[in-house]
Amino acid sequence: MCGEREWPPLIWTRETGYHFAASEEELEAWERVWISEKLTQFRRMITGTLAPHLALYPRSRWANYLSTQIRAVEASLEMAASQTS
Repeated sequence: MCGEREWPPLIWTRETGYHFAASEEELEAWERVWISEKLTQFRRMITGTLAPHLALYPRSRWANYLSTQIRAVEASLEMAASQTS
């Protein structure tokens, strides 16, 4: 709805709650934080679920495929979270 009306993106921070992004820098900082949180979730999935699966079933085609795909996503998220303007 915001995009359809050409409003700035709506973001949430602890300091100000929900508000429209005031600047490009504020929006990019929020996006990096959000991406960092997703990166943490992927890493927990890898170490907590996928790694034990591969340890039990090292020849599992599904687990090896998933590991490859998640590692690629992890690398992309890591780059996006750390990029600077």
